[in-house]
Amino acid sequence: MPVQRPVPTPRRRGRPAKISREKVIEAVLLLLEDAAPDEVSMADVAAQLKVPVMSLYNHYPNTSELLQSVADHTFGLFDMPALRRGAPWQDELLAWLRALARHCQRYPVALRMISIEGRATPAYQRIVTPLLYVLESLQLNEQRAALLLAWVTSQAMGLIYIEDFAEPARRLAPSGLSGDGVDAGWLAGTGTALPGIRREDVLELGFRSIIAVLEKEAEK
Repeated sequence: MPVQRPVPTPRRRGRPAKISREKVIEAVLLLLEDAAPDEVSMADVAAQLKVPVMSLYNHYPNTSELLQSVADHTFGLFDMPALRRGAPWQDELLAWLRALARHCQRYPVALRMISIEGRATPAYQRIVTPLLYVLESLQLNEQRAALLLAWVTSQAMGLIYIEDFAEPARRLAPSGLSGDGVDAGWLAGTGTALPGIRREDVLELGFRSIIAVLEKEAEK
């Protein structure tokens, strides 16, 4: 059943209606469904809101500040898992990775707000704090910790991003696989099973693989 939207009451001529910061953020979020942050301009936002572009400067001095506010809003909705005193770091990290996957599935635009103008947004950096706790607890030197920080975030966010496209593609994939020298019966069975592979299961395997790598690092 189609969603019924209220019919707006025609406005009388006169002073233009005031816009709120919340309305501006909503407009940017709509634009980001089809555009990267660096493709969004103040003029685009004003056109989306049907207001003069100068009215936006009452709230934000420039596009960069506007996008940072959108990032704050997007990552401010992140449901940070509660830290349990004495819990193994593996459990803490897995809970955080799962929460990150849920957040990006609920708010896909979050994947576009990780960085703005080539720099990680402070809002994204704040939600990465549990990972920093884990790396510190492993007593790694700063150089190794920095490398693993970059690797873990790249692996996790990359996997989350790819699975948004890969799961639907698997469902639509032909049931048969082909491979020279590979047993035809095995290929047929694997191809039949592939469309049923869930996003959650792929992510879980990837997240546990990340933890396994960190466990090896901790043993060094």
